[in-house]
Order: sequence, then C-alpha cells, then structure tokens
Amino acid sequence: ADARGRRHASPAWLKAGRQAREGKNQIPRGQKLVLQIVETFREHMQPAFVERLDAWELAEQAGMAIPPVMIYGDDVTHILTEEGIANLLLCRGEEEREQAIRGVAGYTPVGLARDKRMVENLRDRGIIARPQDIGVDKRLATRDLLAAKSMKDLVRASGGLYNPPKRFRNW
Repeated sequence: ADARGRRHASPAWLKAGRQAREGKNQIPRGQKLVLQIVETFREHMQPAFVERLDAWELAEQAGMAIPPVMIYGDDVTHILTEEGIANLLLCRGEEEREQAIRGVAGYTPVGLARDKRMVENLRDRGIIARPQDIGVDKRLATRDLLAAKSMKDLVRASGGLYNPPKRFRNW
C-alpha cells in the first residue's frame, strides 16, 4: 500500500486532505499536493491534453508490463494552464474530474469535447477558476505577478518543507 502518513502537518497538506475527503466519514488526514502545470499546446502545436497517453503504445511496442508513467492522473490534485486552474480535490466523482480537466484544456480536442454547462457549474462552485476569477488580466500577466520566481523562492515559501532534486537547484 502507499504510505500516506506524515509526521509534520503543513496548512496546505491539511487543507488538501479536508477538500479531498469532504462529506466522507473518515479519519482526518492530509494529502500531498500534486500540481501539474502545462501549456495546452506543446511544440509544433501538439496538444498537451490527449485522450490516450502515448505511454500505452510505448509499453505495447517495448513489451513492457505496464505503461511508463511518472505521475498517475488520480494522484494529480490541481491542473494549471493558461486557461485557468482546476482543483480536482473538490470534484465529487470521475465525471466531474474529467470535465474539470476538459475545462482547462483550452482549444485542444480534449478541451473542445467539454460539457459547457457542466464546466460552468464547476466554475460556479470554485472547482475551476479562470484568470479573471482570481483578479488576473491575461493581457497584463507577466512573470512579475508570480509569488515565487525561482526554485529557491519555492523552498523559502514552503518553510523548508520542499526539498527539490539537485538538478533543480541553482544556488
């Protein structure tokens, strides 16, 4: 089993746990935040959001027992794109989770297949937030608006709880 216990509780870890287990009669616990930050389109206008991961094809071609996946979708708690942020912890089920993802997938085929009414409902409930919902004018958005502008800033903001791999440290 995945060990999900923790010796020290941070406010963000506790809040994520409350959001993930709201309405469920379970022992209180926190949850690790797994934020996926991605632009909706990659190089050469390839969509970042797809219906089927290429890891499946790679596994089949290479004769692998399972697809080579670094982060499983059900572990992701938030997705941030230029279209907005989806807080997947607040979703009540798989259908809402799917539509929240589609809701921030922009003009990709995945995003265009969204249920517009459901996505607006998710936005009304705060599961999806567009830039304007949090006071960001996309026309004026620059890196100056970021709370953390470097990996070192992220470590400092976490109070030392975040310890990035050496390859991401430049200090």
